[in-house]
Amino acid sequence: MTREQIEELVSAKIAGQGTNVDAGGALAQVLSELAGAAAPIKVEDITKLTNEQLDALNCGDKVVKVTGEQEHLYFVTYKAKTGGGICLSYNAAGYGETVSYDRTESGWAYNSTDIKTYGE
Repeated sequence: MTREQIEELVSAKIAGQGTNVDAGGALAQVLSELAGAAAPIKVEDITKLTNEQLDALNCGDKVVKVTGEQEHLYFVTYKAKTGGGICLSYNAAGYGETVSYDRTESGWAYNSTDIKTYGE
């Protein structure tokens, strides 16, 4: 569920409730939807995110790359509001990585992975 869909759900559930704070259990449904939306996307290859996945991401969102028994957390550190691109960054133990995609006329296209090691 995208942030826009969550906002629409919240607005729809709250509208018309007046002073009845939680008539009909709206709060429980909204919180359940928010919890599901807060879960990070899990992928096996950070360079092969789909158009749908990339469209749904916003700055600050999380993506988990799963490699065997390990999980690596990437944050969306940049996303252009229209056109442009998106960057996902990972940092751990002296290692930094940023994966970038460009928005093209035909959808998202993987651009590059920049790697930096520290302390060597």
